[in-house]
Amino acid sequence: MNKIAIVIDSEYKHNRRSLLDKLIKENLNSIFGQKIKITNYYIDKLVKGDLIKDDLVLVMAGSRVLKIKNFVNDTNNIVVIKRTFLKKGINQLFQIPNDSDVLVVNDDIETVLNSISSLYQIGIKHVNLIPYEKDKDYHKIKYAITPSENELVPNYIKNIYDVGNRMVDVSTILLIMSKLNINDKVTQQNLYNYYQNLFSSNNAITENFNNLLFRTEEIDNLLDLSHDGILLTDKDGKILICNAKFKEIFNINENIVSTYLHQIIENIDFSKYYSNSFHDGLIYFKNKYINLEKKNITYFNSEFRMYFSFQEVTYIKKLEQNLSHKLRQKGQIAKYTFKDIITQSDKMNEIIKNSKKIAKTDLTVLITGESGTGKEVLAQAIHNYSNRKKQPFIAINVASIPDSLLESELFGYTKGSFTGALNEGKKGIFERANSGTLFLDEIGDMPKHLQSKLLRVLQEKQVIPIGSENVIEIDVRIIAATHKNPIIMIKEGNFRKDLFYRLNVFPLELPPLKDRNEDVKLLLNHFTNNKFEFSKECLKHLLNYNWPGNIRELCNIAMYISTLEEKQVVETTSLPNYLTALNFDENIKAENIFAKEITIIKELSNYNLSKEILKSIKILNEIDKTAGRKHLLNYLENRKIKVSENTLKKSLKALSKSKLIFSKKGRSGNYINEKGNSFLEYTKELL
Repeated sequence: MNKIAIVIDSEYKHNRRSLLDKLIKENLNSIFGQKIKITNYYIDKLVKGDLIKDDLVLVMAGSRVLKIKNFVNDTNNIVVIKRTFLKKGINQLFQIPNDSDVLVVNDDIETVLNSISSLYQIGIKHVNLIPYEKDKDYHKIKYAITPSENELVPNYIKNIYDVGNRMVDVSTILLIMSKLNINDKVTQQNLYNYYQNLFSSNNAITENFNNLLFRTEEIDNLLDLSHDGILLTDKDGKILICNAKFKEIFNINENIVSTYLHQIIENIDFSKYYSNSFHDGLIYFKNKYINLEKKNITYFNSEFRMYFSFQEVTYIKKLEQNLSHKLRQKGQIAKYTFKDIITQSDKMNEIIKNSKKIAKTDLTVLITGESGTGKEVLAQAIHNYSNRKKQPFIAINVASIPDSLLESELFGYTKGSFTGALNEGKKGIFERANSGTLFLDEIGDMPKHLQSKLLRVLQEKQVIPIGSENVIEIDVRIIAATHKNPIIMIKEGNFRKDLFYRLNVFPLELPPLKDRNEDVKLLLNHFTNNKFEFSKECLKHLLNYNWPGNIRELCNIAMYISTLEEKQVVETTSLPNYLTALNFDENIKAENIFAKEITIIKELSNYNLSKEILKSIKILNEIDKTAGRKHLLNYLENRKIKVSENTLKKSLKALSKSKLIFSKKGRSGNYINEKGNSFLEYTKELL
């Protein structure tokens, strides 16, 4: 318990001084409660040799500091109390007419002057405040302000505004909290409630103060929702923030903020971790293993903090088992074949043809394409067409596994090395997929530090489980997939260039469903088991729809129709509401907006080819490659688009004349402009 001394001039029974003393006690107790013990001292009773040993010494005015400085251990512990008024007392003062003379009445001239100063500070500046002195004549004054000293107001003044007793100001409360290191939630809540009744002339300060308290409460709640024990300390290990889970893990009941981490927990010397900028390992506390992760944080290039995160082994094991269960539920076999890919699209048939050739090799495949285009179906089909079809097919979605567990899932760990939970250790996915195929879905979301480890595995055909020194030889065929553009990720620094080239041995780019219009009806019939016919109007809607969810979305619509439709012929009104509410005449819309440009392109060159060239210019611009004719020809050839140099010249001329691109002199090449980007967007030819 913290001890606070309140020092006033004299001990007067049943008078204003006694009431003031009582009021200040009530203010402080309403906020701090049992956390403080208040003792009264009186200046006129202090004699030489007396010593006030309380943790904090409060006085009513700065002049009193000089009188008591010889009676305290440390003058830094002396706090001059600032006081302010209640809202209900001050708001009425704004009713006094402007420029009126107003008498301010209190029990002595010093308190009168303090009251006037406080009134001016909180914004009472529209009237003339006159200090009250005994035995003076104030018959000309019509108004008086007093802090509950009505009996002192001359009886000929009838307009008396009683502002009530002055309260301890929030700035004083905050200073006391800081000096005594009191910052718990109960005190913060009490301070918030206390502050609501005080008058403030600055609404912005009031709002910021309230927001700060709310923000602190929100952060505390978020920290307490975490399954990890979380600490933030200064550079010496002094605890600044601590959540409930940390106290639960280490069986702590009392408030430990402002204490030192290395002093509060027996048998663990945390100070040895202070000098390390990063640490990740196991510690042992009261018959249980705890994973400790420590990182350094620097604010504004100067302020230094240490972040600690603690995870109980039992929780890690439970999380790990849940993930493993989900992986088992997903299955370790490939069930799709090329026969399951329903298409009459030339693009898709070309992909299937190439995929069958690729399947007979053991080289790595990178499948790109929008979400829902069937990347995993193609990966399973490749596996089932390969010489590994009788071996495991294991799929893992890199984006669905927390970074802290992804490494152990991929490479495994030995007994006691990662969590200490499984005595036999655990095989990683690479090891479990040995002799078979490993499908790494959403490879673009793999953390940067694991990309380098994956690259080494692909190069060396070896894995080293966490905690082991033994190298395990593996024979795994890798198929990776991502819905992101790898070239853009490399440019942004989110994907290693060397890993991309290691994965991109056989690139396969699945087209979005909007580019496979001929497959829409075919797939609908397949997913509805050919039970329905579709009206012309309904098909028009579906064929003009952009299909952002691709085949997955089409499958959902097919299930919707199969479940609810009772008629043989499906009309537009039978489609989900979000489809019928859309305007699908986007091609007409595009032609209306870009009618002039489309006419120019069609007159001067091949329209579809010119759009492909425009897309190629956009891509080369994005990866900082020149888009001159030579580079464009090479890039188009890589995209399996055959074009002669003369045809390319015509298309570039058409695109330039329609002002969709501009060219720089020399070898700088061609650049797409804002209009060109809009043209691709409105004609639904986005990358």
